[in-house]
Amino acid sequence: MKIRIIKTVIALIIAGMFFFYPAIFCLRMIFDQPLRSGGVPQYTVQQFYNVSLRFDKWAQNYIYSQQAVKVDLKNVAATEWPMFGSVFYLLAAEEIQKKIVNRNDPLAIKTETALVKASDDAARIIADPKTGRWVQQKWGNSYLYHENLFYRMLMIMGFSSYETISRNSQYETILRKQNDSLAIELLNAPYHVLDDYPGECWPSDVLWAVAAILRADRLLGTDYSLLKKDLMKELNAVALTKEGLPAYMVDSRTGYPVSPARGCSNSGILIFASGINPDIATKWYVHYKKYFWQENHWCKGFREFTRNYSNSGQDVDTGPIIGGYGSVASFFGIGAARTIGRLNESVPLTMEVTALSWPTPFGLFIPGLLSYVGTGGGCLGDAAFIFSITRPILSHKTTPFNGDVPIIVWIACLFYFSIGVLIVLDQWLVWKKVLGPIKQTL
Repeated sequence: MKIRIIKTVIALIIAGMFFFYPAIFCLRMIFDQPLRSGGVPQYTVQQFYNVSLRFDKWAQNYIYSQQAVKVDLKNVAATEWPMFGSVFYLLAAEEIQKKIVNRNDPLAIKTETALVKASDDAARIIADPKTGRWVQQKWGNSYLYHENLFYRMLMIMGFSSYETISRNSQYETILRKQNDSLAIELLNAPYHVLDDYPGECWPSDVLWAVAAILRADRLLGTDYSLLKKDLMKELNAVALTKEGLPAYMVDSRTGYPVSPARGCSNSGILIFASGINPDIATKWYVHYKKYFWQENHWCKGFREFTRNYSNSGQDVDTGPIIGGYGSVASFFGIGAARTIGRLNESVPLTMEVTALSWPTPFGLFIPGLLSYVGTGGGCLGDAAFIFSITRPILSHKTTPFNGDVPIIVWIACLFYFSIGVLIVLDQWLVWKKVLGPIKQTL
């Protein structure tokens, strides 16, 4: 009997946490008024508090175990994502902090405490030279002084965000040095683009680098605003593909595309493009929706490749591609659509990504599982999601959400609820069978 009771308790816990909880969570999200009107969903602060606790635990283990020196340097996720994920966490924390700054309720107070503590560890990961061991192998001793744009951009973005959150200037010297050197190098580059890795130049990372430099300008009192004009001029001319969008990759020596436009890169580009040149960003978004947006009766989202592109295999940047929909393109497409003010795309995307990510009390199960397998940090998927859904709307004109909830969101809710009911029903039938003979003897 004891074993039977234990099995039932376990079954009910599974039903509650992995099926009834996500069903209720998705329903709350569907009818969340702040989300529908362009705000941050009501549940996000609580969600971020939990993410902060998990991130802090992961980050301390990552630092103290010296995991960065143990990973295979050819493993892209294990090398890049601890750094990238820490920056996502900091950028999300910066926006969450703005939401709770004037609140004195218990949730706001404990969230502020947790995010400041976790931000300290995120900054330590970014500052630790061991974290950048993979780029040191690619660039040698010059890794902090020549090109290596992706890594240096993340340092600038992360440290400026950390200082904004904590008001702690302990990393300001390295922030200033990297901001000045990368800005000058970009200004002097023939086409204002630099390689991430030798022979590999991604316009999305270059645009993020300029956005990072401009953010740091506000903290440091420097002025590299000339980069806005120079970079956007090149990306909107030489680097454009036939779709009128920046290419996924370009040749930094000529500025010309060496690959087509792709969903993952343009979702990333558009997250920060509005803060650099809103007119060009809006134009790019129109082209992005024209060539990459896909919707039917069931769901909607951004494709990774245009419909007529023949080689459409997935890779580490795309994430899973299902029915043409790019998971990374749609995941970060939420932030891209938000910054442009396109709520009619960002809101249903938020609903879909949340529902299909399998929300649990421990975070989004599927992104968490993917990030755990790749990096050992299941919290990094949640941090990236909150980063995307908290991007500020930068457009003066918005397209409101029309209230059309994708059918796949309702299907996900029904799936979670139905499986939960089946588990409870199964246990009821088991106990009915177990207790039947006992009742007869009484």
